[in-house]
Amino acid sequence: MQCSPYGGAVSDPAIDLLDRCRRGDTQAYARLLQEHQNGVYSLARGILHDHHEAQDMTQEVFVRAWRALPGFRGESSFSTWLYRIAVNTCLNRRRQLRPQLQVVDSEPVLARIEERFGDPVQTTIQNERNEHLWATVDRLPEKYRLVIILFYQQQLSYREIAETLSLPLGTVKAHLNRARRLLASNLQDAREAIT
Repeated sequence: MQCSPYGGAVSDPAIDLLDRCRRGDTQAYARLLQEHQNGVYSLARGILHDHHEAQDMTQEVFVRAWRALPGFRGESSFSTWLYRIAVNTCLNRRRQLRPQLQVVDSEPVLARIEERFGDPVQTTIQNERNEHLWATVDRLPEKYRLVIILFYQQQLSYREIAETLSLPLGTVKAHLNRARRLLASNLQDAREAIT
């Protein structure tokens, strides 16, 4: 556990990089960006469902984080703070795009099969299941969808999700529990509709 000179105690290996960033070291910020780029992109893709929008918002998140860095007090980890910026940025963009968004993956299934060495039939079945599952997640109310994405895709802890979404820990646990039940119910309804 290290003490941040900017606030409370934080256990964050990025503290030295953050100190260098605050002094205007763009190479240190480039390193932070490199360490967190995939996580921010995955989160943006989970919210926006579009590769190009996710790329654009990933860049936007890092620009906003750079500008907001002087306000980072170290009360949470850098990654939690960054994910909070990412969630807010992507939700704002999603509201702007709502009429235009399509929940269709633009990457063809065959391209994904070629990248793997497994059985093409099993790969196709698994891909279809995953697409169906995440399409069902996308139809959940926003508060439930976000906790599912942060918990399962980003693999954040309950505490990190609470910090990212500025919610009490108990609310996060309740949202995740309700989201799982609602998701299971929606998937069951879809199965029954097929049979």
